[in-house]
Amino acid sequence: MPCPSSEEVFESSVRSKGDLAGVFEHDGETGYFYLYETSAPEGRKVIGALHVLSGPCALRAADVEIRWADDGSVVGLFIQGRVWAVFDTTTGAEYAGNFATGIGPTLPDRVAAALTVG
Repeated sequence: MPCPSSEEVFESSVRSKGDLAGVFEHDGETGYFYLYETSAPEGRKVIGALHVLSGPCALRAADVEIRWADDGSVVGLFIQGRVWAVFDTTTGAEYAGNFATGIGPTLPDRVAAALTVG
C-alpha cells in the first residue's frame, strides 16, 4: 500500500482508568503505535512501541482510530477501518502488521473479539 505523500498525524486515546494511552504518530516518514503510561515521568512514558509503516503515506487524522476494548484489556490501532497494531495490557503481548505490504497482524480470537475485529 505505498502512499505518494503525507502529512503528520498524531492520534491518541486514554484508557478509561486514565493510566494508559494508545498513541499513533506518523511524522511523514515513519509511523509507530505506542503504549504510554500516563503517570510516568517525561522521557519514560513509552512502555511499548510497534512499527507500522515506513515512508511517506497519505494518511489523514480521519483515517486513524485508536480503540480500547470495553474492559480496557487491549488497545488497537485502526487505519481506514482495519486493525494494524494491538497491545494486550493483560498479557503484555504485542501484535503489528505492515501497512506498506497490506499484511495485518495475526490476532488471537480473544483479542480480536475484544476489539470487535472481523
